[in-house]
Amino acid sequence: MADHYADANLIDVLNDLRSRELAVIMQYMRQHYTVTGPEGMLHADTFKGVAVTEMKHAESLAERIEFLGGKATTKPEKFDSDFSGLKEMAKSDFSAESDAVMRYKAAVKIAEAHGDPTTRGLLESILADEEDHLKTFSDMLGGDTTGGELLDSKLAQ
Repeated sequence: MADHYADANLIDVLNDLRSRELAVIMQYMRQHYTVTGPEGMLHADTFKGVAVTEMKHAESLAERIEFLGGKATTKPEKFDSDFSGLKEMAKSDFSAESDAVMRYKAAVKIAEAHGDPTTRGLLESILADEEDHLKTFSDMLGGDTTGGELLDSKLAQ
């Protein structure tokens, strides 16, 4: 149902978020099937579970984009795919989730400015999941998130 009431800016924001979701799906699924060692095997299902949640986010964003009259992207952002161990995976994932939390907070404000409470509600729901993922990867690192810098430092401003 293309209503065409959303302007291109909001649709672009939603597509940027979708592109990010598509990237982390591939990143986390790759980690799920490549993690090794006893400790890694304890976390393999965590990577898979987070990836499945991100798949649901990507689907919800695509549905909203199409409803608003846009065309949902199928192109993922660049993502990490080569890791030397569990700690490196978790630090990369912590960075990705930190980035996501900031992106979704900004997107909530944009949806609010556009007077779109439905999109705002969707984004707030996804934001809650992203905050849970951030805690998951922080816990995986034992709280040592040094080196988990933001992917897009402009978002911190």
